[in-house]
Amino acid sequence: MNKLALKGFSTAIKIISFQALLSLLFVIICGLVWNKQVAVSLLVGSGCAILPNFILACFLFSSAGATQLKTTMNRFYRGATVKLVLTSVILAIILKSQMFLPAFVFSGFLIALIAHVLAPNSFH
Repeated sequence: MNKLALKGFSTAIKIISFQALLSLLFVIICGLVWNKQVAVSLLVGSGCAILPNFILACFLFSSAGATQLKTTMNRFYRGATVKLVLTSVILAIILKSQMFLPAFVFSGFLIALIAHVLAPNSFH
């Protein structure tokens, strides 16, 4: 991994860590307010958003630079496709299992997505 890719990957890890920490805060608060099943459902739902984001970051920042523009774009398209498919498959498996509360799974997913958008811009 070159210097440019490493800088981008470290920024992505900071954003994903912020996403995970904010989601975990909600999991703890909701676990204290309601019960363990609600907390686990929120945790699983937020994991459905966090894991694919990490995989996309790994795809995207495995190479970078002006000389590798075509490779970087191909990795971005592959990574985005894998992210969408993985998110869909994980959510389908979770909802099919009926072990978790669907409303809280989607709430955890939404919290993680909002946390990703609200991640501070100061991570650069």
